[in-house]
Amino acid sequence: MKSLLVRIGVLGVLFMLGWIAIAQAQRGGEYVERQPAETPMASPDRAAPIEPTSDRNINPLRAPAARPRASDIPDAEPGLNRPVADPFGPRNRYPGAPASAEEPIAEDGPVLAPVVRDRPADDRYYPPPLDDDRTADRRRDGYSIPPAQSASAEGEPAPFRADPYAMPANPPPLGGNDEGMMEMAPPGGFDNQALSAPPAADGTGQPGDPRLEGIQSPQLTIQKSAPGEIQVGRPAVFSVVVRNVGTTAACNVEIHDQVPRGARLVNTRPQAQRGGRGELVWTLGVLQPGQEAVVEMEIVPIDEGEIGSVATVRFAADATARSVVTRPRLVVETALPERVLIGDQVTLSIVVSNPGTGVATGVVLEERIPAGLRHPAGAELEYTVGDLKPGESRKLELPLVADQPGMVVNMLVARGDGELRVEDKRDLEILAPQLDVALEGPQRRYLERQATYNLSIANPGTAAAEGVELVASLPAGLKFVSANNAGYYDEATRSVRWRLEKLPAKEVGSVQLVTLPVEAGQHAIRLRGSAEKGLVVEKEQPVVVEGIAAILFQVADHLDPIGSGGETTYEIRVINQGTKAATNVQIAAMLPPELQPLAAEGPTRYAV
Repeated sequence: MKSLLVRIGVLGVLFMLGWIAIAQAQRGGEYVERQPAETPMASPDRAAPIEPTSDRNINPLRAPAARPRASDIPDAEPGLNRPVADPFGPRNRYPGAPASAEEPIAEDGPVLAPVVRDRPADDRYYPPPLDDDRTADRRRDGYSIPPAQSASAEGEPAPFRADPYAMPANPPPLGGNDEGMMEMAPPGGFDNQALSAPPAADGTGQPGDPRLEGIQSPQLTIQKSAPGEIQVGRPAVFSVVVRNVGTTAACNVEIHDQVPRGARLVNTRPQAQRGGRGELVWTLGVLQPGQEAVVEMEIVPIDEGEIGSVATVRFAADATARSVVTRPRLVVETALPERVLIGDQVTLSIVVSNPGTGVATGVVLEERIPAGLRHPAGAELEYTVGDLKPGESRKLELPLVADQPGMVVNMLVARGDGELRVEDKRDLEILAPQLDVALEGPQRRYLERQATYNLSIANPGTAAAEGVELVASLPAGLKFVSANNAGYYDEATRSVRWRLEKLPAKEVGSVQLVTLPVEAGQHAIRLRGSAEKGLVVEKEQPVVVEGIAAILFQVADHLDPIGSGGETTYEIRVINQGTKAATNVQIAAMLPPELQPLAAEGPTRYAV
């Protein structure tokens, strides 16, 4: 009996030593992922593609029939086969739990990742802190929040997604079975600068499915389940159920979870991928309203104590909107006659249209009336057209008056909202007749001597003058004698009139007038030319009328013949037969040697 007890004790000792050896071997083993031959690099925020399995058509919403091994889960990057840190911090950190002395907490701002100074010997199972700046991601209620996903490689902004680490204000205990609703990240969690595209970048987006128009409200719930108690060395299954309780589909659904610290991964259902931070990632794709997905993680605990991890669901809510891009255009056309007579009214015909594809708004017409045209409202006019629909046109008329001769350039501007501006120019020649009168003839004339004058009226303008009349007004010192070309003398007004129905441009009309000076002095002949359109021109020609002195003298003797020594008297008579007084008249008598002057008498003094 004693020997039997000894044998049983030895066997028990050997059995215990064997279990200890097995446990020690498990505790001292290194967890190294088997790397595929070629693993593409992936961004830290995107899960690496899983290595192909025997079944390539596995529905991600169902558990596959085959169970891949934990070593078949590839890392996102070759360098990520080393242990990585739990992004949620120590498992004892739940909302409201006191911080240990080795876990400093910042007074303001985000909570920094804890620093473990004395790591236990078996900590090689657990990942060390990340060596990049993601360890300083902000946390809320004790959970870290990774940065928003950056823009895609194609240059399109990343879609707004629910913050994968945003938790309710009072989350359930880690590892519990309570069901919680996902919350969207607060507005302050997005960097507007990071989401904004360069101003000059050309867009690449396209309108989406019409079903994505309007309010898109996917809403996911996530529930993680785990056995209440498990034993060291015995497999256990942790499951995560995600449901879409919203009204629209959730896109790009992913479940992220960590292998609990103190446990070893055996299998995942369906097969998971290794994320950029070493976490497990299940890519579920689209989750329709009312649909749910279940994923499982089979682990073997290797250490006593409380274990667990936090599962996170990430998804994208797609929404689309579309606009029809149109381009309004403005076309303005004006019409004017090429030539118009001065004083006439000219109508500016205006047609403004929109041949574009969009509505032209705020259309206004601006007219700056050039010199040569006139409008009662002034030189600057503006007309509000309003809106012009595609293909619509408006017709307007603007009456103007031509008031100056010459070439005129009229410009009409049409403008609208959105820097629409067009203009139209039209040339217009304003024609106008002109009058000029002239008189050719003697400017000095003697009394009772006829004077002939040539009168002319010219049109140096650009249009024919109509209703032309030439009038010559005579002074009292000139008497009308005759006139050609049907000149009519009005004795009451002492004027001679000629009428001409039309005098073409650049033409000259001439008439003749004969007068008789009847009064000496300074006189003037006044010419007046007139025509329709208010044309009037006047000119004055001075005429000086003078008289002429005509001296006649006679000599008569009283006794003839006379004898020697006799006396006789000679009478000299001087007569001015002219029309002008003779001045400084002198009479000189030259006697022959046979005569001797005795005496002389007359109205003036004499000298011998």
